[in-house]
Amino acid sequence: MCSSFLGTTRIVMEYNFPRECIQKFFPSRKCFTFPFPTAPENMSSLESLNPADISSEFLKVTDHFCQFVFHDSCVKRLKDGHTVTGRVLGHLAKTYVDTISSGAVPCLENAVIAMATIENEAAVKEGLQVYQSGMEKLKDSFPLELKDVSSEHQHLSSTATQAFMKRSFRDTDGKNLKSLEVGNVRSFRMMVNH
Repeated sequence: MCSSFLGTTRIVMEYNFPRECIQKFFPSRKCFTFPFPTAPENMSSLESLNPADISSEFLKVTDHFCQFVFHDSCVKRLKDGHTVTGRVLGHLAKTYVDTISSGAVPCLENAVIAMATIENEAAVKEGLQVYQSGMEKLKDSFPLELKDVSSEHQHLSSTATQAFMKRSFRDTDGKNLKSLEVGNVRSFRMMVNH
């Protein structure tokens, strides 16, 4: 990692801030230096390269990195104790890189908030999908008594909430859970009224 500059000027502090954040979040670090994955003239078409055109040295370092991640590194957690999964790390890394690319100073908390928004929207969609697919299966049993449909609505709402909870992240105000509940009720009313 690049060393920090000494001083208290605004420029020095802006330079040092991201490094201090990384050092705080990753107190013990192992550095990997990746060589170019292919010849410089092939870099623009990296996504469509034949696997045989990938540098063996790059593959060796990549394998060493993966072995370290899978076997030696410890589980990362955010301040609130939430585990940083691969999907979460991907969101955080993308936000962090996009922020640096735009010239702004990255802030882990802002990246976490952005990632929470993405994860919670996906969790709502996942929960709604669970509920709606269950209600679609119920249609095959029609005609049914309203009490039977209501009972299945309650069961599917609970199942959808469980699916939401598995994926949701920092929905402390319950806004996204409420959105799921509203969507479930809307779907239920549409089914009962048609």
